[in-house]
Amino acid sequence: MAAIIMDGRALSAHLMPELRANVDELKSKFGCTPSLVAILVGDDPASRQYVKNKQRVAAELGCDSSTVRLKSADATTDSLLKVIAELNADDRVNAILLQLPLPDSVDRFRLFDAIAPAKDLDAVSSASVGGFYRGRWGRFIPCTPRGVLTLLDYYKVPVDGARATIIGRSDIAGKPTALILGGRLRNATITWCHRHTRNLAAICREADLLIPCVGADTGKPYLITADMVKPGACVIDVGFRRVGPGRFVGDVDFDGVKEVAGWLTLNPGGTGPMTVVALMQNLIDATRYQLGLPRASYSV
Repeated sequence: MAAIIMDGRALSAHLMPELRANVDELKSKFGCTPSLVAILVGDDPASRQYVKNKQRVAAELGCDSSTVRLKSADATTDSLLKVIAELNADDRVNAILLQLPLPDSVDRFRLFDAIAPAKDLDAVSSASVGGFYRGRWGRFIPCTPRGVLTLLDYYKVPVDGARATIIGRSDIAGKPTALILGGRLRNATITWCHRHTRNLAAICREADLLIPCVGADTGKPYLITADMVKPGACVIDVGFRRVGPGRFVGDVDFDGVKEVAGWLTLNPGGTGPMTVVALMQNLIDATRYQLGLPRASYSV
């Protein structure tokens, strides 16, 4: 039996009216237009695509969105700290997104902790991490994990007590996803893997929920193939990389895995659109927090 396809574009379209209603309320009732500034360093294709999608959706919702762009050669820890300090002090900016990856020469943790907690859209500062580390929502759930949670809830994937394997340990995808799913918000039993993990295929075959978040060239067409998937498992493909002009793929061999899995995300079209939706939800929440309001609620 073929997998249920988890369509992030369709779910995004389902939630857009609710997002728009929340933005309209902020504008009409409080005279406040949610405003986001992204900081983009270098020319990573996946990052450029994400920022492009973010700007498109922000415009559709009537939010303000802009990008500070720096060449990799011009980006230092001090120069980026200056940009962040200026955005922190600007009352017109409700949320700040520091787009990853950053050059290895930059101290990303100093930058994370420099972002004002109320504007920390991707929940990367120490103040923000404490919330989901302790099994609570906190101010924000990082955008990619929040999008994953929405997909799981919408498609009614059983997570409580499930064996979940997360592959990847980035600060905005694999690491927070593992902490959140394994914490009291979802109660899964987590195996957390990365490039040093031995016998990865055998570990994957035991997973009820498999979430690769690698998005890098591993020397083969796909990291996850059908023989690595437990029959009936839910596979959520977070990885995203360019393989040619205008062509992007994920970590999962979609055509092969769809014949084995119980649920499977599209890629492109699965977690990407939901990450952008989560970004907008976090932007709305950041604006509400700064007005003394609780976070917004949604049907999913």
